[in-house]
Amino acid sequence: MRYIFLLLLAYSLQAAGFWTLTGLQKANIYVKNELSSLKVETLDSIKNKMRESLKKEGVKMGEQDSATLMISLEELTGEDTHFVYIKLALGEEVQTYRAAKTSTFAMTYTGSDFIEVDATELDSSVLESVDFLLSQFNELYEDDNE
Repeated sequence: MRYIFLLLLAYSLQAAGFWTLTGLQKANIYVKNELSSLKVETLDSIKNKMRESLKKEGVKMGEQDSATLMISLEELTGEDTHFVYIKLALGEEVQTYRAAKTSTFAMTYTGSDFIEVDATELDSSVLESVDFLLSQFNELYEDDNE
């Protein structure tokens, strides 16, 4: 019984996240790739996954002055092993609630994944991680916009 209570508590804490995607109506996509051996087809697939993710939620793309949904791919390499840090973030112009009400650029959502992958499985593992991060983004978007 105690384990069920702890599980429910952990789930409820996760649901009350730091980020909010309420009212996000338009966004552009950007991929920052620092992986030396990632295939061009994989980069294209990442961009398509991002487009489909936003399209699924009804978020318009390609409009000026939109938020930017970005994926950053960074690597640390060993002999046959790659360590890849994948970050999904949403950046946009926001207005502060300070006395001067300053407009500024802020990260309004971020999620990340760190994977260890064999060089032969780099592309498939990166795509799997991107799917994971986009599913988390979509889940929060749906929760926030019900």
